[in-house]
Amino acid sequence: MIILAILLLVLFGVVAFLNTEMILISLYFITFTLPLWLALIGALLIGMVIAALFASAKGARNRQVVKNKDKELDRSEIERKEAVERVKKESEAQLEIQKKEAEIQRLNAELSSNKDRETKSVSKTLIKEVPIDSNVRENSIRDVHVEEYPIDLPEENQMDKKI
Repeated sequence: MIILAILLLVLFGVVAFLNTEMILISLYFITFTLPLWLALIGALLIGMVIAALFASAKGARNRQVVKNKDKELDRSEIERKEAVERVKKESEAQLEIQKKEAEIQRLNAELSSNKDRETKSVSKTLIKEVPIDSNVRENSIRDVHVEEYPIDLPEENQMDKKI
């Protein structure tokens, strides 16, 4: 781009140098004469100033757009961080719930295994001592009568047994 500008400037200089005759310039109430090359260079400079003004105006608009986009990006970053924190807290809470549910299941399994062991080994034993003869001495043999009775289980345990 710079090389192209330099080439155009050199070309313009050559054209201006070849046109040395005097021209008449009239600006409403003022009229004056000057060399053609000076008028060409003046027009070039005026054009460059106008182009620079347009470029600076466009640059200012672009800077404002960039500034607005930076603010939007900052807001988006803050929202993203808040969303990440919210999801992190929710996942930690969900993990805690899963741990507690696993603990409940483990305790339920332990409770049911304890109940199964109880139902297998539980029977009520009733021991009655019946003397053979009331005249028998204390060191004599006694007849012991043992009766076993099953314990009635609550409804829920009976359902477990059927299954």
